[in-house]
Amino acid sequence: MKHALASLAVILGAIVLTPACWSAELMPSEVAKTLDITSFPNSIRPGLRPGTKTLAQNGFTEVDPTKGDASSVEVYRPSRSWLVKITVRRSGGGKAVVCILDQALNGGTYLSLEPLELQRGRDGLLHATGRAVSDPRCELERFRG
Repeated sequence: MKHALASLAVILGAIVLTPACWSAELMPSEVAKTLDITSFPNSIRPGLRPGTKTLAQNGFTEVDPTKGDASSVEVYRPSRSWLVKITVRRSGGGKAVVCILDQALNGGTYLSLEPLELQRGRDGLLHATGRAVSDPRCELERFRG
């Protein structure tokens, strides 16, 4: 009986620790830190600093959680002249669907809102997969700002 219980504990432990079973939701702050902004069209790409790929490497260093919404985070340049808002819509199976709001706050009119499917690469960064995804809640973000 003792041996059977030990075997059961090993089996249950393997089930709990198998990565395919992980259902932990990807946090927006993690997306903000590890998003490869070279993997999808956005307003930041034309002015990328050479050899860089992340928001922080390109001057987006102020991170504010969205009030009342644990699924979103806002990332700004220190001058608050530009905003990237990241909202995690769903995650699991090694992938996530996020809404990316890319907006000028410097008096310009640039505004883009796109749903993206992301997957972690071997480099540890989250890359857009290029697959077309849709999420009607991304459109609602435009009106909630």
